[in-house]
Amino acid sequence: PLDLCAFWPVPNTSEPHIVEAEGLPTLVVVSTTNDPATPYQAGVELADQLRGDLVTYNGTQHTVAFSGVECIDDPLTNYLVDLVPPGEGLVC
Repeated sequence: PLDLCAFWPVPNTSEPHIVEAEGLPTLVVVSTTNDPATPYQAGVELADQLRGDLVTYNGTQHTVAFSGVECIDDPLTNYLVDLVPPGEGLVC
């Protein structure tokens, strides 16, 4: 299913670029394999550039975080509350 982002009425104003953010703690990037708005590979590359943990969701929705998928929500809650990243390679 498509969410509101799929119908955003504003054209894209930026070009893809390398993200540089030195000194950050481990960040968590969630990417969906069949996201209708953001290619999965974009999430893979962002996690790599940020040296963060990638959480992969095998699904078709754009925003999966805190949408009732326990395999995603529980590790993200642990990260936000206790600052414990889920570790690289979590696939739901």
